[in-house]
Order: sequence, then structure tokens, then C-alpha cells
Amino acid sequence: MKIVFVILFSFINIFGWENEPEKFNNIKSEVKLPEITPLPRTEKQTSIPVITESYLIANASKKILFGYVKDEIQYKNFVDMYTKLLKDNRFKISEVKRNGEMVMITYFAHYEMGIRRFIGDDLSYNAKDDNEIIKLMNEIVSALENNGIRVIGKYLVKTDILRPTFMIYYLTEVKDFQEKEIKLRLLKKGEDIDFDLLENVVTIIRKDTSFSMLYLGKEIGFVSKLAINENDADKKLEEYRKFLKENRKEFINYKVKKLDKPFTIDNTTYNFLLNIYFFQ
Repeated sequence: MKIVFVILFSFINIFGWENEPEKFNNIKSEVKLPEITPLPRTEKQTSIPVITESYLIANASKKILFGYVKDEIQYKNFVDMYTKLLKDNRFKISEVKRNGEMVMITYFAHYEMGIRRFIGDDLSYNAKDDNEIIKLMNEIVSALENNGIRVIGKYLVKTDILRPTFMIYYLTEVKDFQEKEIKLRLLKKGEDIDFDLLENVVTIIRKDTSFSMLYLGKEIGFVSKLAINENDADKKLEEYRKFLKENRKEFINYKVKKLDKPFTIDNTTYNFLLNIYFFQ
């Protein structure tokens, strides 16, 4: 607006119309003033992207990112989001295809590294507090990076299929069997975990609860067996170790615990609990 009046007054000075207000008003009425469009209102955005649609949560397997979409718009949004994630991290895409509702993005492993995903909804936290969710996510990201794992994406997730949580994408070496990959995993089988047996076997990222452990490593298997006495526990341990060997699973360690209260089933009273840990 100021520029327009500068131009108008320049005309006045040039043509000597400073004493002719009527002519000035005529000139002013013929000058088309620029339209001023108000800037759209924007809300303060968090630096962490928020996913509100469940179809935008991609699964990661081997050298594929895949998900499920219902129409062309969802398909385009999914492909745009994850091809960008791949390209931003220097992955070359070999194929993008849709088969019914399933969409798959196949890529070439970069230095044998592939993308893996972790969703934190099974961890213990206050899902009503975004700050707590973000704090937990950042703690886990820092722990991963301190252990040489590169995180390439982190998101808040607020959909109708999960309680409010977070999602992380990171890189790890691709193996023929995903059970053998060094991944971020949650061990949560319902029984208290013997953390001392696992501390030198995997990298414990978070002792979430007495029965929940977030760790970095190969997939841990865990079984508990009731035993009448210590001899019974030893016998069951040897039987299970034989089973593991036959199925090419790696035994880790075990612990026998005396129950606080004996447990009776069908007239048999069990006094001990045998916990066995192994790699799948």
C-alpha cells in the first residue's frame, strides 16, 4: 500500500497537481491497488511427525516396506511417505506394486543394511501424556544410537487401532532369518525376567517392568516349567535342552526358583519354577 501512494505522489510532483485535489482523486480512482491476501493461520507444529491414519504405519520385512490401503489416495500417500524415507537414506527402490489392498515397496539393501520398525505401545507409560511418550521415545533412540544403531525416522502415533504411542524406523544388518537379526525387541511373556542371566547376552535398553524387557539383539525365546523338586527341574531342563538342539535353537541359560507358595494341579504339588532362555 505504501508503494502505491509513493507512485501517486510522484505523479503529483511530476505533473504539478499538488493544488488540484479533484484531478488527484480521479487519478487515484483509476490506479488498481494490489490485493492483499491474509496469510493462512498456522498452529505451532511439533518437530516430531504425527501419524493419525493407521494405513500409514508400514511393516518392515527383509528388504520390503509394506502396508494396506483401501483406495488410490491412501496408496499415493503411503508410497509418497515411504519412498521419501528410502530416498532420503540413499536406498534405491527396485519395485513399487499394489496387490489388492496390499502395497509393497521393495528396495536394495544399502551395505547389507535394511530398515526395521519398532512400535512402543506394549511398553509401560502414561499414554495420555505426550511429553512422557516423547521422552521415552527419545531415551530409546539415544540408547540405540549409543549402540551404533542409526535411527532414520521417529513418529508419534495417534490412531484408532493403538493407544497413543511412538514408532521408530532404524537400520540393521539384513539376515536370512529375521530371528537372527540384531533388532529392537520386547521380551514380555508374563513371568518375571531373570535380567542377570541376559545382561551379557543381549543389550538391555530398558527394564520396563519385572516381566517386560526392551533389548537389542537376536530374538530370545523363554519358557517356564513347574517342577515338583530340584531333581524334577533338572530332568525337565535336560529334556528341553535336547528339544532345543534338535530344533537348532541356541540355549542361553536357566534358573530354578523355589515358589513362595506351592502350586497344586491334579493332586501334584509343584514347589519350584524352572525358567529357560534360548535364542530362536
